[in-house]
Amino acid sequence: MRSRRSVAAATAVLTALGITAVTTPAAEAAPVLPTGFVFVDTPTGQPSGELTDAAYLPDGSALTTGKQGSVRWTPSGGQPIEVASIPVYTGGSLGLTSIAVAPDYATSRTIYTTQAVPGGSTGRVLRVSKWQAQGTGAPTGLTGESVVLEFAANSDERGIQDLAVDPTGSALWIAVGDNATDEPVDRFALHALDPSLPTGKVLRVDTSGRGVADNPYYDPSHLTSWRGRTYLSGLRDPRVTLDPRGGVLVTDTGPAGRHEVNIALPGQSSKWPCWNGNTRTPGYQDLPECAGVTNTAPLVEAGQNGNGALVGGLRYGGQAYPEQYRESHFVADKSAGTLSTLSFTSSAQVNNPLTLFASALGSPVSIATAPNGDIVVADADTSALRRLSYRPANKVPVAEFNATIDPVTRTVSFDAGLSTDPDFDELSYQWDFGDGGTGSGRASEHTYGPGYTATATLTVKDIHGAMASSSQTITPGGAGPVITLLPPIQGTVYSARATVEVSAESDDPVDGPITVIWKAEQRRCPADDSCTTTLVRHGSGSTLKMDFPEETDSSLVLTGTVTNSRNVVAKARYVAQPRLARLTVAGSHPAQLTVEPGRSANRLVTVGSPLRLSAPATALDGAVFHRWADSFGTDAQREIRMTAAELTLRADYRSPIEKRYADEPALRTTLGAAVGREVIESPGHWQAYANGRLYWTWRHGVTAVQGRIHEKYVALGAHAFLGAPNIDEFPGKVGDGRFSHFEGGPTTGEGTIYWTPASGAAVVYGPIRDKWLETGSESGVLGHPTTDQAATPDGTGRYNHFVNSSIYWTAATGAHFIMGAIREKWKTLGWERYFGYPTTDETGTPDGVGRYNHFSRVGSIYWTPSTGAYEVHGWIRERWAGLGWETGLGYPVTDETWTPQGSGKYNHFRKDNEEHSIYWRFGTSAAFDVRGAIRNRWRQLGWETSYLGFPTSGEYDVPGGKRSDFQNGYIVFTAATGAVVDRRY
Repeated sequence: MRSRRSVAAATAVLTALGITAVTTPAAEAAPVLPTGFVFVDTPTGQPSGELTDAAYLPDGSALTTGKQGSVRWTPSGGQPIEVASIPVYTGGSLGLTSIAVAPDYATSRTIYTTQAVPGGSTGRVLRVSKWQAQGTGAPTGLTGESVVLEFAANSDERGIQDLAVDPTGSALWIAVGDNATDEPVDRFALHALDPSLPTGKVLRVDTSGRGVADNPYYDPSHLTSWRGRTYLSGLRDPRVTLDPRGGVLVTDTGPAGRHEVNIALPGQSSKWPCWNGNTRTPGYQDLPECAGVTNTAPLVEAGQNGNGALVGGLRYGGQAYPEQYRESHFVADKSAGTLSTLSFTSSAQVNNPLTLFASALGSPVSIATAPNGDIVVADADTSALRRLSYRPANKVPVAEFNATIDPVTRTVSFDAGLSTDPDFDELSYQWDFGDGGTGSGRASEHTYGPGYTATATLTVKDIHGAMASSSQTITPGGAGPVITLLPPIQGTVYSARATVEVSAESDDPVDGPITVIWKAEQRRCPADDSCTTTLVRHGSGSTLKMDFPEETDSSLVLTGTVTNSRNVVAKARYVAQPRLARLTVAGSHPAQLTVEPGRSANRLVTVGSPLRLSAPATALDGAVFHRWADSFGTDAQREIRMTAAELTLRADYRSPIEKRYADEPALRTTLGAAVGREVIESPGHWQAYANGRLYWTWRHGVTAVQGRIHEKYVALGAHAFLGAPNIDEFPGKVGDGRFSHFEGGPTTGEGTIYWTPASGAAVVYGPIRDKWLETGSESGVLGHPTTDQAATPDGTGRYNHFVNSSIYWTAATGAHFIMGAIREKWKTLGWERYFGYPTTDETGTPDGVGRYNHFSRVGSIYWTPSTGAYEVHGWIRERWAGLGWETGLGYPVTDETWTPQGSGKYNHFRKDNEEHSIYWRFGTSAAFDVRGAIRNRWRQLGWETSYLGFPTSGEYDVPGGKRSDFQNGYIVFTAATGAVVDRRY
């Protein structure tokens, strides 16, 4: 689940080491692998289903952990041995969950474990421990437990899940699950969002458990605060992997929805439990704590199979696999039993999404790197470490041996210790002694009969069946030649181009001193890759003197050989080891920097070796290369020679936000000092300052929001509500206002915040903003907004008030503006509560005299300069509309009004100085107009209280005049005489 190979292991591969290889048990289903790939299984001795993690030691052996607390050691070519049994609490998924080896294990013997132990207020405690391995070679036990950190567990699920050690050995990366229950909603999961609490995090601490100085929330006055230890938050079930080039990969598993692969960026949040992948989490999305939480999109999202976990993310850095898999990250799905590959660029652009590589793997719980760079899957089902090897790239081993003759007993001791395997495979040894006798094993003895001179042959075979042989002449009755090295002082190491001088003496009982024939080979063993051996020189004589290779990761193998006149050979070997110093190349932003040869940016390299450093143009978080901090050089590629002392180089990157802030002094003055770190979340990046914020998006670049507009923006929920600003703050088109436009949030559409000294800052967005812009925004008839957009009391609509105007919106009516006297009338009527919502903008009448708005509850308000604004609605409005609106009876001069006895309603109208009315009687579904002279007579009689009652018809033509009918009679107007007569029926 992370790079398990320590720097100590990288150093140790300069000697021939390997792992135990066994075939897959016949009862197990065969894994489905790409052509050419095979699994080589190493048993761990853990009970089936108990294996939780594995880590390699410098000698190529492995330590494994079992859920019940067992720590077992698997030696190369031997049987697993339990070296410790740690008391643990094993409820649910808790137990002994992870193990990591310190980079300096060869000298410090330090390892780390994560486990749950009984105790504490909840009956179980989650703990990270530091141990010392007992013994001088193979570990024989664990002692001296030192608690790095611990805290009380909340539940039996998803505790401390994973652990990785920084290549320097100075920092631990600790992946902590949310420790919530598996209930559909457990509010404890919300702790994952809070950097001041330990669960749902990737923590980064020093070896004593204190926060690391460059952590995002580091506080030197609170070194053991959880906030100061937090690197990444918002996680559910994480595993952590360190990329040796730079960058941290975190896999996370949702409850039953989506897997995530994330690049851990300091101070960021993956937003669990409010989000699961790119989807709001059911149940949690309705919690108030999740309101306004904007997602941080994962690098990759994938479907999940069952209730397992996504583990790994380990990068393959070797050369044995086919080209398509090099630099790929390998990710395993525990429940699906699959292994997939993923690759992305140095700027975090995915160029190969999660792609199935292998299936039927059992139950993978961890991924590690073998000494030769092969991917190793720890499978709980088979309790094996399953090394993934590409057989066509297997390198043939080298067979070499020495033979020591005892002429008295004619016994010859054979030693194959000079044999090596470039892939660090465990070798098998077969001996043909040349007299019909055979043997096996790395060392063997054979006694010859009298008179024999034999040719002995050693055959070595690796785990893939590749073989090599070597033969020597053996004279059992006579002692052979002897070669004695006179090496440099023990512990001598060499810088690049330093002089290596080795001498040897030889003797033979028959021939006397024999000339030594020398062979010098450069053996290069890059970290996480197989070795290559190159012949660099031949020589002869008692001394060989030459320069140590310049290329890092190299040793110089000097073999002296003497051959007597009887063709009997003796060999001696000296391996000159490099003088190493630590090189650390890091970015001011997380970046995949490479150091060639070897690529890893944080490692031990040969002093004096030439190195090519390369900083990618774009960092993993989108920042752009600026310069090298030590030299101010702006070329992203540079060459150095490694110094004798530890060397740390930094590549400075600037995000677009940092660049603009640095380049614009006036902007820096306006915004003030930065507050906290730059944050990455939808829709881009943002950085808080004392007096505002800078935002960056692909679409709009870097934009600023500041002052009172910034205060309003933050109060509304900032980008989670309104999106990022798409322009800087600008002065308004009229007056002394200022404004900023915004991209729009998930529910708002594009928005604007407008500020004036008189009305302050107000937000307008969505369809209301569209309507406002349509009218000319602040320079149009509506002026600037004087209130924020708000919901109406009935919950149906939304509105903004502007200078002497308003815009109201509902889904049914759309957005419409209402102004001046009409707005005042509507306001006195109770806004939308009585008349409903405007269905038109304020509009001029066809005659050019008046203005009006129609409303959703069959109402209208009409205005003229001479009449003012009045409403008309219902049956009366329908009658008026049928008569041609204002072109028929003119404009209303009253609101619709109840008659004195409450038995009906009416509106009076005026056209060309002539008065008209429309009346409606309670209980009926029609209203009728009464006009001119007939209206005057009816008024004189007492309106509807007269004997006539309410009108039952509109005015209509009769011979010579007009007539209107009423409940109890009628009125007739004679045009020729002007006479008006009222009568009963």
